[in-house]
Amino acid sequence: MGAVAEVDMGIKQFNGEWVSQEDRVLFRFNTHENEEFCVWLTRRMVQGVLQGAQQLTLKSLEKTHSPEVAQVVQAFQQQSVAQQVKFSQSYEPATQKPLGEQPLLVKGLVMNLGEDQTQIEFQLVNGQSVNLSLVPHVLQVMVTLLNKLQQTAGWGVGLDALEPSAEPVATPPSHQVH
Repeated sequence: MGAVAEVDMGIKQFNGEWVSQEDRVLFRFNTHENEEFCVWLTRRMVQGVLQGAQQLTLKSLEKTHSPEVAQVVQAFQQQSVAQQVKFSQSYEPATQKPLGEQPLLVKGLVMNLGEDQTQIEFQLVNGQSVNLSLVPHVLQVMVTLLNKLQQTAGWGVGLDALEPSAEPVATPPSHQVH
């Protein structure tokens, strides 16, 4: 197994761009420790992050709310974050790049619910992994950005496709997204 970059320090900024020639999202984030991580996310990986984040957030809310109330709270929280996020701030690249200068392709994804954070593992094509520990608000900011990027790409795998419908939908029992 390759090296693992643990990123449980504070995330300072997220940045993303849909690159039409690649039909992928170039996703970057920097930390307060002046480190920058840059990866390629395919349509399937973006969909996995969005679906996984929604499922895990709902599961977390269901610890203290009924399933119906948890869905309403989740929708309200996501809408609130989406309205507050400013996409116009300029991204500040960091000087330290633990994964190197070139973005690496994410080939696998594992998401788990921690005590008060969501754990995301990006499994990279070179055998390395990047593990993120995100508090709910930071996760929602990341989800909002990825949802906006998939809308720009016209992928149809975003939050609109995940909205609760009038019909009950069976959810898979697994809480890991691969």
